Amino acid sequence: MDGKSQEARTCAKGKRKVMKKMLTLLVIMVVLSVCSVGQAFDGRPPHGSLGKLPADKEMLFHQTMRGVWEATKDIHEQIKGLEEEIKTILTASEFKAALYLQKTSRLRELHNTIRGKMDEAMAKLASQFTAEERGILAELISHKPGPPPGPPSGR
Repeated sequence: MDGKSQEARTCAKGKRKVMKKMLTLLVIMVVLSVCSVGQAFDGRPPHGSLGKLPADKEMLFHQTMRGVWEATKDIHEQIKGLEEEIKTILTASEFKAALYLQKTSRLRELHNTIRGKMDEAMAKLASQFTAEERGILAELISHKPGPPPGPPSGR
């Protein structure tokens, strides 16, 4: 019996170690999740201002943005391709400055095309909104996602 009780205590210690490791891993996962959410939303809910619009105008906004996305879907695909080409140019053993500048110029043109479509859509929306509703649109425009302010970290 003495050997069996020693074996049971050893087994129980092993189980406690495994449980402690699992609990530690769970705590780390929770902390990382909380940090990720904080980084993703930078402290404010996405499109919180939309809820201030009347339901019909909010629906119109979503339909318009969906329309812009559909109209520029092929441009987004071109952008992805160009970004890959630019990455290849930058990481090649021999850097070709002229090719790099050509590709980045084209990338800027595509981004400007999308911005132009977005501007046209916002102008069309704004013409259908009241002054107060246009103020809400202005809030949405000022909260566009982008890089955080300040210098890049690590410098």
